[in-house]
Amino acid sequence: MKQIKTWTLAFTYVGCFLGAGFISGQELWQFFGAFGNWGYVGFALATLLFVVIGVLFIRLTQMTRCSDMDQLLVPWDIKWLRAASGAIGAVFLFFVVVSMSAGVGAMLTQLFGVPTWLGSAVFMLLVFLTALLGVSGMVNAFSALIPLLVLATLGFAIAAWCTFGTEGILRLAYTNSNPLMLNWGIATMTFVAYNILGGIGIMSPVGQYVREKKHIYGGIIIAGLMLLVVAGSILTSLAAYPEAVQAELPMVALASHLNGTMGTIYGIMLLVAMFCNALASLVGLSAYIEQKSALVRTHKKVVLLAISVLAWAGSLLGFAEIIGTVYPVFGYISVVFLVFMVIHFCRARKQEKETAEK
Repeated sequence: MKQIKTWTLAFTYVGCFLGAGFISGQELWQFFGAFGNWGYVGFALATLLFVVIGVLFIRLTQMTRCSDMDQLLVPWDIKWLRAASGAIGAVFLFFVVVSMSAGVGAMLTQLFGVPTWLGSAVFMLLVFLTALLGVSGMVNAFSALIPLLVLATLGFAIAAWCTFGTEGILRLAYTNSNPLMLNWGIATMTFVAYNILGGIGIMSPVGQYVREKKHIYGGIIIAGLMLLVVAGSILTSLAAYPEAVQAELPMVALASHLNGTMGTIYGIMLLVAMFCNALASLVGLSAYIEQKSALVRTHKKVVLLAISVLAWAGSLLGFAEIIGTVYPVFGYISVVFLVFMVIHFCRARKQEKETAEK
């Protein structure tokens, strides 16, 4: 695969996060909108952390020349700890695929009345077939689709502001009732932690193709700005029409209220986002498992198919339930390994400086 440069890195990094929960508004509302106006502050902080940690991580892959998720997360040669970090990351990537499949099922049911199980099954088949192309297929898909998602989300926000007005945008009511997230600060940290854990699993096999510092800094900063635009567009849209947050897919409900055709268009856009996120997670999970097992490397297609079938089965649990319960739990666990990763970066940076001075 050829070298990854600024814009390609930006689209790939954004693609790690723009999944069903993010684009539908369900995830953003539970972690930020439910905390009133402090939710805006929370996401601004989350964006800053995404940028800082993203730069640290890609630089870490560059300095260590390592693409193994557990070795990047844990700097010490402690086998059980590395195994635990890798297992947690792998399980989380699996749950991301599950939640994307569940989101597709919910969306197709909401828009067209298609049975949830059937919509999820067709979706997972398409993701499986594309995942067979590996990292290059994922990066190419992101470069084509992510710019469209960012622009389309902003366009829908403008339509929502014009239709519902902007008076309620800065009057968000505190509606949080999730015992796993006691305040906006905890919600922000868990949101960042579990998203970064998934992002690390996805970006681990990608980082080795980014060879220049200017592409790292430029790409990750641009990605942060795009995330800020998308999240700001969604949160302010739902603030303008808060009735939509009662739906399992709030932004689809909002777009449908604007116009039936717009609801369908947003549904298609959401489908694209879920496809990108599920594809990224499945490719990242597959790459990690392949690194750990020669048997898996020789039976890649069978393993990918098995994971896809299991993800489809898990998706029948329901979309909102997965986001509200599974994601926060992984967020708390992820904080520990993010601290380890920062320690690893500091050690690698020190070693790089010492080598340069010799």
